[in-house]
Amino acid sequence: MLGVKAPFRHAEIVKGYLLEHDLLAKGYVPVKTDDGIIFPVTREFSPPFEFDIEFIDFQSEERDLKVSLREGLKSKLSDEELVLLKTAFDSVGSIAILEIPPELVTKERMIGEALMAQNKQILTVLKKTGIREGEYRTQPLACIAGKDTRETTVIENGVRLKVDVEHAYYSIRMATERRRILQKIKPEEDILCLFSGVGPYPILFSNHSEADRIVGIEINPAAHELAMENVAKNRCTNVRLLEGDAHEIITKLAANGEAFDRITMPLPGSAIEFLDDVLSVSKTGTVIHLYAFLQEGEFNSIIPLLLDAFERNRKKMGSYEFAKAGQHAPRVWRVCVDITVD
Repeated sequence: MLGVKAPFRHAEIVKGYLLEHDLLAKGYVPVKTDDGIIFPVTREFSPPFEFDIEFIDFQSEERDLKVSLREGLKSKLSDEELVLLKTAFDSVGSIAILEIPPELVTKERMIGEALMAQNKQILTVLKKTGIREGEYRTQPLACIAGKDTRETTVIENGVRLKVDVEHAYYSIRMATERRRILQKIKPEEDILCLFSGVGPYPILFSNHSEADRIVGIEINPAAHELAMENVAKNRCTNVRLLEGDAHEIITKLAANGEAFDRITMPLPGSAIEFLDDVLSVSKTGTVIHLYAFLQEGEFNSIIPLLLDAFERNRKKMGSYEFAKAGQHAPRVWRVCVDITVD
């Protein structure tokens, strides 16, 4: 089995990243060495850390006290059904979300209850009943075990967020990426957060940076309502949340002469469609964090599109860097392009 060796001083950061990206191999215990900790992982990955980690062979066979979901269902499912069983799941607060193959629909309650028995913090098990789609990036879900709810509370990077996993997009897997951007914020920055959802970007920046003013834009009314509640609960006094279409709202911000030092655009499927708008509220020195789905080894394919947008808006594109923010599909990455306006 593959393992990742992290220095002691960075062990918690590495562990958090592995958990957020479903990379930590379940059923095995990390091993301490003289100079670090070895975490068992499910596959090799490209780490975003600014410190070194080492991929090595993980030799320990020590089992965790919790048995795997598949092992827990051995006596209840046939061998054929165990092969079909998908044991991976997303954990958001007290809610677990998994996929149930059509062949196992009649056993879904049993599967959900087995998952809850192994994970005491899980109080609700939901199954995916469709794909994530639409303007609001929502996904239909159905309860198969536990309390029938879609709302839960998560603690991410020291802030408490109320989320609705069906009606408002939120990804705990982006927590490390949000922390990466947080570390770049300078005192007294004015920040614009597009597609702000339930508020993870603006609330994190408000609570853990010296930003002067933070504006969030979200089109989904359900997400906006949760964001307003989360801003109040986290006592964010420098956050202004705006509900509506980003194209229209930014046009009004530009007309009012507003400009920002940093702008986040975490909508990899179509963020580039809003780049012209964003450039209208940018100035010299503005840093834009634009997300896109890009093929492995072809990240530079987006650069001509960026240059075209800058030229249309009579702006000059300065330096840029790529940061991987999770794998979307085989050889396809969610990438953040950090762009500086000259």
